[in-house]
Amino acid sequence: MRRTLLILTFLLLPFSLANAQESAPIDQPAAVIARAENAIEAGRASVDALNALRSDLDAIRESASDIVSAGSVEARTIEAQIEALGPAPAEGESEPDAIAIRRTELTNQLAEANQPIREAQEQLNQVELLIHELDSLIRRKTTTQMLQRFPSILMPGTLTKAAVELAEAGDELADDIASGFQTDDFRARKREILFGATILAVIGLALVFGVRWVQSRFLDRSFERTARGKRLFWAVLSSLAGLVLPLLGMAALASIVPLLGIVSRIVEYSGQFVLHILVVIVIANWLGQTVFAPTAPSRRLVQLDDQMSQRGLHLCRALGLVEAAELFAEALAIGLLVNQETISVIAVPIILLVSILLWQLAALLRRGIKQRQAAEMAQTSESESESESDGVGATSKGLVNLLIFLLRATAIVIVPMILAGYVNLARHISDAMVMTTALLGFVLFVYAIIVVGIRSIPRRGAAEADAEDPLPLLPFVVGFLLSLGILPVLAIIWGARTADVAETWRLVTEGVEVGGVTLSLGIVVSLVVVFFLGAIATRWIQRGLRETVLPRTRLDPGARNALVTGIGYAGLTLSALIAASAAGLSMSSLAVVAGALSLGIGFGLQTIVSNFVSGIILLIERPIAEGDWIEVSGYSGIVKKIAVRSTQISTFDKHDVILPNQDLIAGAVKNMTLSSRHGRLIVPVGVAYGSDLEKTKEILEQAAADQPTLLKYPAPTVLFRGLGDSSLDFELRCYLDDVDNLLGTQSDLLFRIYTDLNKAGIEIPFPQRDVNLRGASLSELKPLLQPEASGEDGDDTRIA
Repeated sequence: MRRTLLILTFLLLPFSLANAQESAPIDQPAAVIARAENAIEAGRASVDALNALRSDLDAIRESASDIVSAGSVEARTIEAQIEALGPAPAEGESEPDAIAIRRTELTNQLAEANQPIREAQEQLNQVELLIHELDSLIRRKTTTQMLQRFPSILMPGTLTKAAVELAEAGDELADDIASGFQTDDFRARKREILFGATILAVIGLALVFGVRWVQSRFLDRSFERTARGKRLFWAVLSSLAGLVLPLLGMAALASIVPLLGIVSRIVEYSGQFVLHILVVIVIANWLGQTVFAPTAPSRRLVQLDDQMSQRGLHLCRALGLVEAAELFAEALAIGLLVNQETISVIAVPIILLVSILLWQLAALLRRGIKQRQAAEMAQTSESESESESDGVGATSKGLVNLLIFLLRATAIVIVPMILAGYVNLARHISDAMVMTTALLGFVLFVYAIIVVGIRSIPRRGAAEADAEDPLPLLPFVVGFLLSLGILPVLAIIWGARTADVAETWRLVTEGVEVGGVTLSLGIVVSLVVVFFLGAIATRWIQRGLRETVLPRTRLDPGARNALVTGIGYAGLTLSALIAASAAGLSMSSLAVVAGALSLGIGFGLQTIVSNFVSGIILLIERPIAEGDWIEVSGYSGIVKKIAVRSTQISTFDKHDVILPNQDLIAGAVKNMTLSSRHGRLIVPVGVAYGSDLEKTKEILEQAAADQPTLLKYPAPTVLFRGLGDSSLDFELRCYLDDVDNLLGTQSDLLFRIYTDLNKAGIEIPFPQRDVNLRGASLSELKPLLQPEASGEDGDDTRIA
């Protein structure tokens, strides 16, 4: 109950902070500071009193902080006048008397003008210290209260004392109800009162239980029959009907008891919390209908079959009822129950039911994950895309697994706690887990509404949009923003105070000093926005140069790429500097941080820095460019991309090789296309001894002359290179018009040369061997002279 009120307070926090000074003005800060000091020294005040005192100190701190941050216009004016007098004389020096007198007068006036600011700064420092001490004291008291141990239900006598107090409370309530029905007012207006109570009961029950029929019979059917693009309206309408109508029904039912005129201490006290309890029940039912949607499979936020979805709805309703009972029991423990035994006995069955329901909910979610995995394996790609587009199953598997773990851990932990008597701690953990689960269900609903709503907006080229998602990052962005939004609520649910959340927000907005640099939310947002705009402008300039300006110049593709890449680096660097300046960051402070990082860069990042500098050199000197054919480190291929750290080449085996830029600068690189795409081709040819040398030379020259991929100048040449063991060695040396045609040209030349040599009767010899055998007779060598033994591989072998 109190945690629910805390969440409502957090939701109204901006309005309460905006009107804090108007609603609760602090007339005597000194008195508040004195009371805070006394409360801290005594340490006997309650948590509520300490929180109220802290709120007063917050108001004083805000007022003093405004004075300090605003400064004094008069003081700034006097400072400007002092600055106009020039620098003060150094020690041992003097200045004219008129200037010295004027400087003294202005200095005294500056001290008087700064007096309110100094007093406000002193008060601010004092209040900051008191707030810190109060927070520490509140945390200690809250922890002590949370760890309070009540009599265990397992101890003898606990049930007896609890039964006595509960019987007395029941008898008191029965007597009060009976007395209420015997009053003169009730007897005089009996028919009117009973008729009104009956009408309220009928209306309340109809609204509470009739909404399910309306949803299943009309709204959900309309949702299922409507086209996908128009389902959002019916989904929102069904959710609102499931929330608003039961709330009205619960309000009608809650009005029955006051109408009957029953006067009782128990009724009057518990009546303060009836509305909160009924709201919890309605919200639990609404979340079950929204998340599991048994009657609308297409609107179901968690992929389960109809039977499991119905079970999930029942679990949500049961958790709502148990949580309502828990809130009611906690309210009774605060204001009505006296014996600690009674509080412990009432809490035990409720906590045990919560444990069972949380375990069953975890099992249901686990079965849902397994069912989804089986369905994904059996689904076609079309059904998968359709389910994703409707937002069904949008929850992350990792998040669901974490939730399952927390549900099971909570279900296990709270049982021994409540049996041992730690009622407050068990209540806190169970309530926090139930409310966390409810909050995640609500966030899932909001996530689906936002994502589906944005994707349902009509766009041009709808057919293309169906084939490709135009907003692929939309789910991530929406999920990230919602996650940030629920962090403060989760903190409050698990025990943080609204003052803690407000203090964190104040630190985020006002900034935290880190290494002489003040970082705040506004500074970070300004930094990111300005840098983002600069990056967009840089990309726009690069695109314009690449597609419009550079194609009209005479620059080669490598020079164009180097220019565009260099402009990109320069643009991003300039954007970072402008963003830092626009955010108000001091360059001197950043220089200090950069100096501290330089040591780490020098030792730990020297390889990365070396590759980065090498990449800059490659872009400036351009020893290689995209599209060049290079050989480096044993790899040969075409350069595909030159990045800051590495260069990517594609080998002729269609493999991508990533080479550090340092290897290209410090090592030997063979670039076949640096200055031109011409290249020399050498084709070795061997002919048999006794062949016509001039005819051989003519055949080789003619083959080169008829090849279209060779240059006419320099003209192809034929060189007689030597007298080999088995052949006369020639070389055909020619120059290619484009080195990319090297292998193809070499193959064409070899085909042509082999054919022409055969036509001319010029033999390409086999290798010849001379074998000397000693100490063997002719009869022993005779088997070796058989035809099958004489050079099976075709070699010409002579035996001497």
